[in-house]
Amino acid sequence: MNLTRLKYFLTVVDEGSISAAAQKLHMTQPPLSQAIRAFEAELGVTLLERLPRGVAPTPAGRQLARDGARLMQWGDEIAERTRALGAGTAGVLRVASVPTFSWSRLPPLLRTFRETAPGVAVDLSDPFPARVLDLVSDGRADIGFVVTSDVDTLTANFPALTMRGVATMPLAIAVPPGRANMGRAELESAHWVIPSQITGFPGLVEISQQLWDLLGIAPGSVQQVSTLQTALPLVAADMAVALMPLDGVGVVWGAVNTVPVPRELPPLYGVMVRSALFDPGPTLEVFLDVVDAAFAEAEAGGETG
Repeated sequence: MNLTRLKYFLTVVDEGSISAAAQKLHMTQPPLSQAIRAFEAELGVTLLERLPRGVAPTPAGRQLARDGARLMQWGDEIAERTRALGAGTAGVLRVASVPTFSWSRLPPLLRTFRETAPGVAVDLSDPFPARVLDLVSDGRADIGFVVTSDVDTLTANFPALTMRGVATMPLAIAVPPGRANMGRAELESAHWVIPSQITGFPGLVEISQQLWDLLGIAPGSVQQVSTLQTALPLVAADMAVALMPLDGVGVVWGAVNTVPVPRELPPLYGVMVRSALFDPGPTLEVFLDVVDAAFAEAEAGGETG
């Protein structure tokens, strides 16, 4: 079906006259009459009844007018959605983020992004750190967030990915409730929980060793767990202590206490990860603008992230 002819036909029905429709369409009457006749020939049915003054739709014409109006509206909606996709304000943004970053750093970014692009659905997953990198590298996630102790080393170890530090995440020792005054001797005898070492991924394993060196302790009981959030219930149950970002402690604030770490201990860094091999699409570009704005605001306030 020729949509231009359909548009002409619908205008004629609305106006009740070919001459009035021609005027509204900014064309002369003969080409419009010719187009209507061609449309009737295309469909093999008479659509308009010619009256002494004006025209009226036949039964087939009335049905086409109803269906055609819906079709034209649908076409407008398709065009609008297509323009929105091209502008990055519609579609799906696939985000893979480790929980350590998702706890408090990601929500403000997603909130601002939602305000900027309300038509975009966010598909959020929380895989292991190495899996985040795999998903972004393979193009199964548009953007990823991980946490590391050394952004430069992580970047060098994964050259197919573009990485950018977006948050500084101070650390504290999470201890059981009522144990905020634990001293060095108690910390040395405590059962420590740390995340498992990931090849090429510097993180809390290395910083935990730095912490023990700074405190001058050598814990005799250390347990490695798959994810940092596994440590929280163990600490809350008075079964362990753990070095973790204050962001994580805030998730269960009141269920655990904290012991400050030495000032010399480096923090963790939240890192945004995207593919270095694929150009960002319009939707990702909008999200990157949101991150840039948040990053600039944080820098102006004296904090990265």
